[in-house]
Amino acid sequence: MWTSQDPTTGAVVASDPTTGAVFAADPLGGFYASDPSTGTSYAADPSTGVVYAADPSGGVYAADPSTGTSYAADPSTGVVYAADALGGVYASDPSTGTSYAADPSTGIVYAADPSGGVYAADPTTGSSYAADPTTGLLYASDAGGGMYAADPNTGTAYAADPSTGMVYASDASGATYACDSNSGVTYAGDPTTGMVYVADPATGAVYGADPTSGSVWQVA
Repeated sequence: MWTSQDPTTGAVVASDPTTGAVFAADPLGGFYASDPSTGTSYAADPSTGVVYAADPSGGVYAADPSTGTSYAADPSTGVVYAADALGGVYASDPSTGTSYAADPSTGIVYAADPSGGVYAADPTTGSSYAADPTTGLLYASDAGGGMYAADPNTGTAYAADPSTGMVYASDASGATYACDSNSGVTYAGDPTTGMVYVADPATGAVYGADPTSGSVWQVA
């Protein structure tokens, strides 16, 4: 091992002839290393304990031993990644302004874009979620292809069943609706009377039914 000290700065430099690695330390406790075999450089900040690294492709890395958090920046995409001591993984894409986070305790992945859109995906159930900041609408889909939506402004909720083609809705008053996308027949339930109405587009007829008495009549 070859070593030398700079009398002006007090820095100590060492070189390992076996590996070619070069090491340096300054009087403030800063530590530096360079590996010519990989082109990677390292630096340790004594005031924070953070360790930095950079590779020949431009990748930049950091690790904070006090918090257990690690960081990495990909020069080819500009994406910045982070991981904390609890296993949480995060990413930020400056080209799109989108940020991502993964919760290790649930497996759920979250994302947020610059417009305020918020998204989530649960790989254990196959469900996905989205919130539209411009309308306030909330969307969800499940692994079976079911689609759901809720409008907090009106209190209306929607659901679509891919296995039957039925689309359902309910409003703030408690009224419920359904539409059969295969036949076009629509249904409505009145929460104040309990009556159920059916409209058949093939004939134009509208029927009413009283579940209590079992009576059925044609409205139009």
